Amino acid sequence: MVDFIVDILNAISSGISQSQVDDLLKTPAAYNSSMYNLSLSIAQTAVKPVASMVLAIVFTLELARVSSKVDGDRELGVKMVASAMIRIMLVFTAAQHSELLLKAIDQLGQSVMDSFMSASPTSGDASGLGLGDQMRDDIDAAGWLGQLPCIVLLIIPFLVSKAASIVFTVVLLLRFVQIYLTAAFNPLPIAFIACDETRQWGVNYFRQYATLVFQCATLYLAVVLYRAFVGNVMSVSGYEKDSSLSGWITSNFSNLLLASVLLIGIVMVSNGVAKKLFGGE
Repeated sequence: MVDFIVDILNAISSGISQSQVDDLLKTPAAYNSSMYNLSLSIAQTAVKPVASMVLAIVFTLELARVSSKVDGDRELGVKMVASAMIRIMLVFTAAQHSELLLKAIDQLGQSVMDSFMSASPTSGDASGLGLGDQMRDDIDAAGWLGQLPCIVLLIIPFLVSKAASIVFTVVLLLRFVQIYLTAAFNPLPIAFIACDETRQWGVNYFRQYATLVFQCATLYLAVVLYRAFVGNVMSVSGYEKDSSLSGWITSNFSNLLLASVLLIGIVMVSNGVAKKLFGGE
């Protein structure tokens, strides 16, 4: 029974298990390599030919636009055509290797995550002990008569914390699914950027992809902030030795419940923060 109460308190205080945090820290390629490779394969075999046709139309219109401005000036015509051809070459090369741009964004996001992990680790000695581990001796000393009411009192906060964990998992899964779906269309945005009328489409694509990648950073901060909140409002320093354990839990019941509800809110807010970082609403 002691271990059970310890596990419940640890679950409430941590909110998110370390295995979930470990998944959060993975790059799209590492999280599910088969899905990531499938996305790139679809982009290569199905989307890239479409992007090439769009680019052919854009390049033709660009050359027609340049030729209409020459007006018999051979020197100016050579300069404008040469400039247009260089732009066409650069755009075509970028479209053929567009997945490299996505991988660069992935690596930038991973670099930010590594910095966050160094500053605020969620595992190891620097992360501290869970609430249950800190109170293990007191729980053991309470005996089964004191432990039984504790279990009854902790059931609701524990279930809410599990609901928060499920919400976190769903948000994490949806993030990676969106990344894989977005990556499958990676050649098209380059083709859109090459045309003035559709340039904003391509810019929005890379903005959206960067938002999805950097959601991992805001989600990680959500976990760190949650654990800091729990550590402040439910400090074991307020528990006196040989006092009623169930009394301490009763007095902190609202904080135990509030912490789990707050976790759900923090996870949802973190998605909005990631969007605002890149100019979204």
